[in-house]
Amino acid sequence: MSNSDHIILLSDIGGTHVRFARYEGEGAYSRFKKYKLHDFDSFDQAVQRYMTETGQVFTSARFSTAIIPVNGIASYTRYDGERDYPIDFNALEKKFDWKACSVLMDSTAAGYAMRSIHPEDADIILKGQGNDFRNGNKVLLAVGTGIFHALTTDTTVSCYTDGHYLPVTVTEEQRKVEAFIRAKKDKEFSLIMEDFVSARGLRSIAEYITGVPNEGMSYEEFAGHLRDYPDAIRLFFEFLGLYAHNVVSVTGFYGGVYLSGGVIDMLIRYGLTDWDAFVVFFRPPMLPIVNDRLASAGVYYVTHNELPLLGLTMVGEES
Repeated sequence: MSNSDHIILLSDIGGTHVRFARYEGEGAYSRFKKYKLHDFDSFDQAVQRYMTETGQVFTSARFSTAIIPVNGIASYTRYDGERDYPIDFNALEKKFDWKACSVLMDSTAAGYAMRSIHPEDADIILKGQGNDFRNGNKVLLAVGTGIFHALTTDTTVSCYTDGHYLPVTVTEEQRKVEAFIRAKKDKEFSLIMEDFVSARGLRSIAEYITGVPNEGMSYEEFAGHLRDYPDAIRLFFEFLGLYAHNVVSVTGFYGGVYLSGGVIDMLIRYGLTDWDAFVVFFRPPMLPIVNDRLASAGVYYVTHNELPLLGLTMVGEES
């Protein structure tokens, strides 16, 4: 089969949406489309709809997923009581007669994309100060339905993980938010940092401040709602700062924090940010050498909206 006959489907599966595109070479894709997973009764339907709308027939596929696969199957969970459905990658490969089907976690795929993202490719949120501790090790922090962070060097994705670790609260106000979120969560599971820094975390913080449930609000309605409650925005950015502080401090990746994801996009797009609150907890007063290290780490907003898809173009040809 010639390269011209080898047509690769790229797909990034999030907690709410699935994105599709056609591979065009390293760092390039085309025919981008985004769908809500909720709108389909099976993942096969989503693939078929994309193929029908674009007129494409693919010979192989590369997936990134926020949903951890078990034995090759990722389970999409709906939150409104309707039927859940599995995403069986082996079955998809057979159904669509793909030559190969590879699957990465979305954080891993985004980490590959970060090899080509540099400060000049992003908007500066917070400048790094001094050069003593700067290095090529970067932290990608993506906040969407959930949260993940990837740790990358100039040549490798050295680590990839997400917000499934026990939360950190510092102020009395933050502890009250923690108690509020704890009361809402299934007692079978531990509270995790993702419960604060994620789409659901932002909505929970807003509900704590306003006393008004907001799950049924669209993004646009929720953004308008938030505008009247700056304390909710402040608290979210405090937790975001805590998250970034802990990742950078523990890893020693002082080459910059790169923010991405649908929640960050929405907050920046609607002007609902509080970077002063972020800085208070990202760069708290500590020992001078620690202060210097944290000050050297700049904070950037990645304007490329689809990092996992971009990363899927960089993982190499299927065998």
